[in-house]
Amino acid sequence: MAVIKINGEDVEFEPAPDKKILDVAKEAGIYIPTLCDHDELEPYGGCRMCLVDVEGMRGYVPACTTTAKDGMVVKTNTEELNSLKKKILELILVEHPSGCIICEEKEQCKEFRPQVQKTGRISGCYTCPNRDMCEFLEVVEYIGMDNLAYEPEYKGIPVEREDPFFDRDYNLCILCARCVRVCDDVRGTSAISIVKRGHQSRIDTAFGVSHVDAGCWFCGACVDVCPTGSLSPRKTKWVGPMQDPIETTCVLCGTGCQINLDEKYGKIMSSGPGNRESDPNHHHLCVLGRFCIPTMVNTSRRTINPMMKKDDVLVPVSWEDAIGEAVRLLKETPADRIGFIASPQMTTEAAYLLQRVAREGVKTSAIDFRGSDFAALILGEMASRLDRIQTLDRLDEVDWILSLGGDFVVTHQVVAKNVYKQVKRGVPLIHIGPLGVNLKRWTAEHIDVPIEKTADVLQKLAQKKGSLPGTDKEQAKRILSIISTGKGAVLIGGRLMEVKSPEKAVAALMDILGENGIVYPLFPLGNEVGLFKAGARADILPGPTANANQGKTLHELRTLAEKGQIDVLYVTDGSVPLNGFEKVKYIIYQSPYSCDWSEQATVLLPSTTFAEEDGTFVNHEFRELAIKKVGRPPHKARNDWQILRDVAKGLGITAEYGSVQDVWQELAQNKISLSQGVFKRKSWRPATREETAWNPKYRGATIAEVVTDLQYLIDALPGREYTAEEESFEELLRRLQREHAPRKEVSK
Repeated sequence: MAVIKINGEDVEFEPAPDKKILDVAKEAGIYIPTLCDHDELEPYGGCRMCLVDVEGMRGYVPACTTTAKDGMVVKTNTEELNSLKKKILELILVEHPSGCIICEEKEQCKEFRPQVQKTGRISGCYTCPNRDMCEFLEVVEYIGMDNLAYEPEYKGIPVEREDPFFDRDYNLCILCARCVRVCDDVRGTSAISIVKRGHQSRIDTAFGVSHVDAGCWFCGACVDVCPTGSLSPRKTKWVGPMQDPIETTCVLCGTGCQINLDEKYGKIMSSGPGNRESDPNHHHLCVLGRFCIPTMVNTSRRTINPMMKKDDVLVPVSWEDAIGEAVRLLKETPADRIGFIASPQMTTEAAYLLQRVAREGVKTSAIDFRGSDFAALILGEMASRLDRIQTLDRLDEVDWILSLGGDFVVTHQVVAKNVYKQVKRGVPLIHIGPLGVNLKRWTAEHIDVPIEKTADVLQKLAQKKGSLPGTDKEQAKRILSIISTGKGAVLIGGRLMEVKSPEKAVAALMDILGENGIVYPLFPLGNEVGLFKAGARADILPGPTANANQGKTLHELRTLAEKGQIDVLYVTDGSVPLNGFEKVKYIIYQSPYSCDWSEQATVLLPSTTFAEEDGTFVNHEFRELAIKKVGRPPHKARNDWQILRDVAKGLGITAEYGSVQDVWQELAQNKISLSQGVFKRKSWRPATREETAWNPKYRGATIAEVVTDLQYLIDALPGREYTAEEESFEELLRRLQREHAPRKEVSK
């Protein structure tokens, strides 16, 4: 261990080339003010607030960029240093609203004005939504600023609200460049930069175009690192900082990101990234988890009362009556004329109970869920090699990455962040099929073929010789050279189901990877793996399955329904298209959201969202992640597992569960081994582009219909991500200049 003396205190640390004085001080609990430094970013040394006096070194040095060495003697708070830092802050405050910061009444203002004044333009701390969580204010108070030596000059930059999700008031910006650096160095998007020079320097996009056109994914990373109120989430900026956030799991795709949800007045008021150490996302989110959840949970489209159809009209009834009617329909209908549709966004426990209702109560295996074919393909074809599916942090071990089946930057932005980390360290990325602007910059080699040709390319790659479709001879040689050496990783997207024989593609991938390669199946819908473990698909049989008849997939159920051969359908996912099921006589609809299914329902059972229940989620890495109850269910809505427990009891199934943990304990004893329980299908129905398009849904709610900002982003993607083939980069720049004139600034 090395020792460094800071302000007369001996501090031990493990020496390393990237261990800076600031790092050592933080670990020892010694505060050194800084504005541009951030745990996720490389040392920048821009703000100069972390200047320290190091014995034997000339002048003052920034603690964030100076390597800590054994025997150093460091002073952080001398009179001369504090005087210098005050002068630096005075220069920053010339262009930052400073009236509240140096006001003599600021303490009384905080005490007697507990809520910030809601205004469109921020003119001081009392009008700033970041007042209670402003890093800049903390530094100012630590240094002890109580007056300014220079006359303040307000920048007068218009507040930007044209883009979705968050507002930008660059009159508060201190040019720490955190937002630019996290967008470029961590997320790999490079949507923003510092433009102009000197007094006119500011954060902006190239050519002053909108953030949507600049390629922003609205992941919120820039908002989360901003030390001032320059960037603020539009929907939740005035609800205040999170008081007692609860970390739970987002179920809107298969990544299973950890998110913090904050509840006020029984409602989910804000969402943000989980703890920095939490797997798999480590304090990063996509646009869905960062900005969409509060609006999605609190929408007026929620189902809140159990209902039954009487005289062709749905009327509110008691839970006992609704459950009783659902049980009656299931009991009185022949088993071969009943079907069950699970949801990939329900908890694993709820899915387990649903399949118990189907297999034990009704004696049918006609149960499936939206998007199950992709998961069945991967788990079936890889049944004996599931140990190849690893956690994302294992990407640090690979020498090359191959991606196919869609653009993972669009569908799995947190996975993309992990891939970009490897691209930055020199790992070559090879992509097969169409790709957007981010992947176009990241890829070392692009095999330009339609999705439908993916299997042909993979089979050629597995042979490791000859020409490759979509490449010339030299490129094919380079690609074969890359995949022939070292350890590889493959990212498989859901659009693989558009291939005619996807099982051949997966088999070829296994040959390409060899013995040590890693596979990341990017399940698009949520808890697909959890539903397979629970048995919510026709061709897998966990737990008690006595007298279960021939199973049926969702596609087969729709075909039977079109022929009038399904009389009762138990639906827990309103995102499944109603098309084809119109002839079903009786529909039992259990979901948090009303949609066209609820209009057709005979019995409506209102359930809670993932933000209002406990349970388990299994992500694409096979991690078992906890879903935790945060908000209060609206009106009479119940958890899925509670509803299904009562239905199971009505059907004569022993289901004495006092809590969701009781369900999990039983499931843990009965869950299938995926290496044995998934049966390969002889053929796969190719998915349509509409089925695999990125338009996120949640159990009957198309999220873009509830969160209109998301629709704005989705509408922009085709034109922004995939430019015309004949358009050169120079032509693209000229077109952008024509279409987007720079914004005019307010004259001073």
